Amino acid sequence: MSCETLTETIGDHEFSVTQWSAQKSILMKFKLIKTFGSAISILAGHNEDSDSGQAEALSAGLSMLFKHTSPEELLNLMTECVIGVACDGKRITPSSFNELFSGDNLLDVYKVFAFVMRTNYGNLMKGQLAENFLTKIKVNL
Repeated sequence: MSCETLTETIGDHEFSVTQWSAQKSILMKFKLIKTFGSAISILAGHNEDSDSGQAEALSAGLSMLFKHTSPEELLNLMTECVIGVACDGKRITPSSFNELFSGDNLLDVYKVFAFVMRTNYGNLMKGQLAENFLTKIKVNL
C-alpha cells in the first residue's frame, strides 16, 4: 500500500504532506503521545460546551503540557514533523523553516503541523472516535 499525499492551502502557500512510512509513523506517534498525552487527555476528556469551560480545559491542558515538556522539546517535535513537507513544490528544510514561518507567517506553522497530524493520523483518530461512539451506544442500550 502506498503513502498518500494531500495538499492544502495555508496562508499564501500550498503545502503537500505525504504520509510517513510505517516506522516513522509509529515512532512519531510514540513521541507525540509522550509529549502531548497528558494534555490531550485533559482536553479530550472535557465535555462542557461553554466558553469558560473550554478555556479552563485549555488552560489545564497547556499547564500539564509545560509541566512535563520543555519549550525546546515541543519546538523540536513540531520542527521534526514539519521538515520535509513541500511548500509551493519545495521541501521545507531546517534552514528554510525559519525563513518560511518567521514574522507574520508564524501562526502558519501550527496549521501545517495540524495538517501533518491529520494526514498521518486522521484515519486513526476517526477510528477511535467511531469506537468511542459505539462503546457509548452499547452502554446506553
